[in-house]
Amino acid sequence: MDEPMTAKGNRRVVAVDGPAGAGKGAVCRAAAARFGLAYLETGALYRAVGLLSLRAGIGDPDALAAAAGEMPFAFRPVQDGEYAAFLGDEEVTLALRAEEVGQAASRVAALPGVRRALLGFQRRYGAGRDAILDGRDVGSVVWPDADLKIFLTASLEARAKRRALELQARGETVILHDLIARMQERDQRDAERDHAPMCAAPGAILVDTSSLTLAQSRERVNNLIATLFA
Repeated sequence: MDEPMTAKGNRRVVAVDGPAGAGKGAVCRAAAARFGLAYLETGALYRAVGLLSLRAGIGDPDALAAAAGEMPFAFRPVQDGEYAAFLGDEEVTLALRAEEVGQAASRVAALPGVRRALLGFQRRYGAGRDAILDGRDVGSVVWPDADLKIFLTASLEARAKRRALELQARGETVILHDLIARMQERDQRDAERDHAPMCAAPGAILVDTSSLTLAQSRERVNNLIATLFA
């Protein structure tokens, strides 16, 4: 049975979707800090399930759905408007960014049982507060009645280069053409899955960040969000 739709009430919700490497997280965290919004990176939920599946060797879809429904996952605010991800008392922010965890997350995100288990958490997040959520199906599935829907994207090459810089900054060795191939595979898997595929939701505003700096991307999105508070 699908999770019943949580009433949005009079709070304002911003839904930002798009592929990996488009800059969703950095842009949305900046917007959350500027406008005082509750922030959730929905992909982190799936990465947390992916991390659990790798650590515990869980592959059965029913077992993964059960783990998703019971895992003690939470976002906790830290300094300067940033958020950290926790599984119980363990901070897993960096662990969730590992490339193998991202691949595992994309696989478990294709399982309807896992998506159902996590849907309620996303709909209840920031209860009573204005919120901004980023992911791949926020505007189409999680919050189809969001006040503002944005599809943030960039070319595959631009996204891969950004991801490579991020990984290199953490001391990891990166072969760009391999990274491009993995990101392309993930894009295709996310876009073609039967349940809640990644797509621009009806009414979403397209923002292409291929030729934008991070500061310009933040400004573009902040200007859109500002219209909700005018």
